[in-house]
Amino acid sequence: MRKSCFLKSVFILTVVIGVLVYIIQYKLDDWVIKPGKKFIINESIESIDDELITINDSANKDSLKSLLKYFLDNVKSVEEIVNLEEEKFEEELKIALSDSIISDNEISNLTSILKKVEYEKSKSN
Repeated sequence: MRKSCFLKSVFILTVVIGVLVYIIQYKLDDWVIKPGKKFIINESIESIDDELITINDSANKDSLKSLLKYFLDNVKSVEEIVNLEEEKFEEELKIALSDSIISDNEISNLTSILKKVEYEKSKSN
C-alpha cells in the first residue's frame, strides 16, 4: 500500500470515528431514545383500554385509566420504573385487577403510592 493511500485512509477513518462518537454522545438521545420512549409510552397508553376491558365500567375504572396514563406520562427513565415504589404500585395494580371490580380503597392505595413516588422524586432533586 502506498504511503499516501495509507495516510488518506487513516485520516478518513479518524474523521468517521470522530463523527460517530459525536453522534453517540450528543445526538443519540434526541434521535433514538426520545422518539423510542414516546412510541413505547403511546403504545402503552393505547393498550390500557384493551387491558382493562374485563373491568366493569364505573367511575373507578376511569380513575384507574387516568392514574395509569399519569404514571406512564411521568416516567422519564428506566431507573424510575425499577424503583421500589413502582414495584409496590405494580403489586397494588395486580391486586386491583384480580377481580373485575375496582374499589375506592384500591384507587386510594394506588394514588397514595404515586403521590409518595412524586414526593420522593421532588425531594431527591
